[in-house]
Amino acid sequence: MKNITICADLNEESLKVLSGIKSKINLTDTRVHLVHIFEIQVGFVEVAATIYPTVDQYPEIKDSVLKILGNLQKDLGLLDAQVEKVCLFSQSKEQALKEYLEQKNIDLVALSTRGKHGIEGFFASSLADFLCKYSPCDILVMRPRK
Repeated sequence: MKNITICADLNEESLKVLSGIKSKINLTDTRVHLVHIFEIQVGFVEVAATIYPTVDQYPEIKDSVLKILGNLQKDLGLLDAQVEKVCLFSQSKEQALKEYLEQKNIDLVALSTRGKHGIEGFFASSLADFLCKYSPCDILVMRPRK
């Protein structure tokens, strides 16, 4: 059985792109991990550090993320028995995803890009760029169609 992770950004365009993976890959006899990593933001207001989200907010955020991932599961036509839906919280989504891929012995990770171009695309750091350099498995990068 293959082990595939679909790393989902939760914006509508990204989810639409990722739902098209079913036309690219045969997902039968596959364990699919639908993963979203919520990046923890740390900032400073005056002298005190602020962290968003707070640990108290994790359950509500996780429930919302799992609901969205459930909709992606339906769009992909996947059975509950073959899907693991995961919401992770980390200050570094790149490192958290890399560790998850290693821990779960994933064969392929799929993700979508935002399709940034010009100066914005040149300077923007990207999860896809990070995975191209450091992923422990194969990568499928899907980009939005014009």
